[in-house]
Amino acid sequence: MKMNVKRLALAAALIVGLSTPKANAQLKGGDNLVNVGIGFGSAYSYASGYKGFPAVSVSFERVIPKELGPGLLAVGGIVSYRKISDKFEGNNGEVYGTYKNSYSNTVIGIRGTYHWEQLNTEKYDVYGGVQTGLRFENYKSKWDGDTYKDKYTHFYGSIIVGGRYFFSSNLSAFAELGYDVTWTKVGISFKF
Repeated sequence: MKMNVKRLALAAALIVGLSTPKANAQLKGGDNLVNVGIGFGSAYSYASGYKGFPAVSVSFERVIPKELGPGLLAVGGIVSYRKISDKFEGNNGEVYGTYKNSYSNTVIGIRGTYHWEQLNTEKYDVYGGVQTGLRFENYKSKWDGDTYKDKYTHFYGSIIVGGRYFFSSNLSAFAELGYDVTWTKVGISFKF
């Protein structure tokens, strides 16, 4: 756990260090942002043999029209999904037969982010925030023709740190650290 906190702090320091302090933020009250990204680094501990595609996530933020202190507050929601699986066929001396296990995780949550004007420029947007919601986990195991399924629902909460680099006034790349179905996300943001 200490290592993850250190990594989050290092990433936040890098994002802050790369931004040029200037009180001319790219965002303004009333803006909407849609983030579409992929995530890496499982937030859940499964055996090391599990494989899967990167997680996908979509989030929405609406910037509140009134400034709050030295920055802007945005509120919205997030949906993330990831599926991983493990398969074995044959005889390894202990296990004989064919099995396949899979886990899928879907997160549906709300989030709030704070965008510091002192850290933002025309090209950079640095933010921190919190998100909370529910994680729906589905487990499926097949063992020589027998199938076992189970479903779990978990509450989750997370602190997030992120940044955007604007290519134009409406299109940016983003990177984010925080807990949902992965620890890191990168992707594209659309502002309208």
